[in-house]
Amino acid sequence: MTNPVACLPRHPRPNYWKRVIAVSREWMRNPAQVASVVPSFPFLTRQIAQRCCVHQARRIVDLGPGTGGTTQSLLDNASPHCRVLAIEKTAGFIDPLKSLGDPRLTVAEDDVVGLERILLMHEFSSPDLIVSGIPFSSIDAASASSIVRAIHRTLPVGGTFIAYQLRSHVATYAKPYFGAPTVEYVLLNLPPLRVFTWQKQE
Repeated sequence: MTNPVACLPRHPRPNYWKRVIAVSREWMRNPAQVASVVPSFPFLTRQIAQRCCVHQARRIVDLGPGTGGTTQSLLDNASPHCRVLAIEKTAGFIDPLKSLGDPRLTVAEDDVVGLERILLMHEFSSPDLIVSGIPFSSIDAASASSIVRAIHRTLPVGGTFIAYQLRSHVATYAKPYFGAPTVEYVLLNLPPLRVFTWQKQE
């Protein structure tokens, strides 16, 4: 049986080592804004994207996707009718994201602190899934709490929030809204990360 996603028009995928160069360059310019000196390994991006919540989603928001490794995995596993909105603040990552060339993907160069405004601009209300790679441990507490609160308001009941992080700050910010997360450790990544997952209950 033919995979309908495989039939979508594709551009040549960015080489992983080109992503390494782009991420390293931006990390040296602004280490507080870029979560890691290297992009996420494919093992991590597959572990995030090969889930039922991705397969079934009609709208996915990818926060802080960097050069697009996670975005590509989400697109590979999402349905042909799913729309993906990638919101990235770092200007140097916008061209690699756009080069993914998937018609389901919209790239927004913006700050996720304005999440609800951005979703309104792109007619992207009530996404089924929000994935975040933004480093919650590196942003101020007021901004971090505001972002998580906006994520909770934006998701419908039953919607999923996934954050892949080096440290556990996001769990502290999310607890008042989402409760305790499910946590998975991904050791085959540099650095090893934790994947926090919540499903909105109310």
